[in-house]
This record gives sequence, C-alpha cells and structure tokens, in this order.
Amino acid sequence: MTIEQAKLYVGCGLTNAPESFKAEVEELKDKLREVGHYVFDFIGLVNGTDEEVYDWDIEHCVANCDLFVAVCDHDSTGLGIEICQSVNVLNKPTLAVYNQQSRLTRLVKGFAKRREPLELLHYDDLLRDVPPMINQRLTEMRQFNLPPPLPSILDQYKLGFETGNA
Repeated sequence: MTIEQAKLYVGCGLTNAPESFKAEVEELKDKLREVGHYVFDFIGLVNGTDEEVYDWDIEHCVANCDLFVAVCDHDSTGLGIEICQSVNVLNKPTLAVYNQQSRLTRLVKGFAKRREPLELLHYDDLLRDVPPMINQRLTEMRQFNLPPPLPSILDQYKLGFETGNA
C-alpha cells in the first residue's frame, strides 16, 4: 500500500445528520479521491435492504479498507458498530475525527485510549484539517510497516467450516 493507493472507508452518522453535514462528508470523499485514494461509497439511507447495508458497510467497506476514517460529529449507533468491528474484530487502523464543537461520547474517548488501532483527533474544518490527518496516519502505517489487519471473525468461521474445524 502506498499513500496514493490507499483504500479508505469514510464512515459517519447519516440517519440524524443534517444534509449540510452529509454534503460536506461527500466533499471530503471527493477531495480524497482527487489526491489518489480509493474511497468506498455509501449505500445510503434509501438503497438496499437492512441486510445489504450491513453486508456492504461491514463485510465490504470496513473489512477491505486500509484505513477506516470515522467522522463522529453526529450520534450514530451504526457508526459505533463500524468502529467496534474495525478495531475489536478486524484490528484495522482506525482514525476517528470529530469537530471540536461536537459533543463526543465519553465511551469513544475512553475506547481510543484503550485500543491501539484507534486514534482520536479533533478538527476545526473537516475539508481542511482531516485530509492531512489521514495522510499522516497512512505515512505512519507505511513507515512502521504495520502488519495487515487480522481476518474477520466471520472469515475465520467460514474457514473453519471449509476445513471441518468449526
């Protein structure tokens, strides 16, 4: 993986977020694509079934990204699930960012202090501040040659079935 070729999943709360926030996140994703990153898209709030959203977000986007970027500005059960899956199950490098004026739950703050793959940073301006944070994290990943994330529990379970060890 090079910085230019990184696969990124930018997750955020969608259900209760204002349209202006959603548009700003889409601008962030476009900006990241412009500098050479591959960025997964959302299914969104209207496309697909509940199961398809889970499969896409967790089993595809979170499982296959090099770095998960969680924008934690709006309350979201789904984003919390994605962060937990990324950190606890997949051991993925995860960057959680939040606007200084947002009220971030203490649970996420404590989680970031306890779990190494999760880094928590605050920003003033999403479009200006977050891309350099992402590039810094990718540079550190490359510099320290971090091992690839562990296979998901689901993959391990499937492998057990295929080998008769489940």
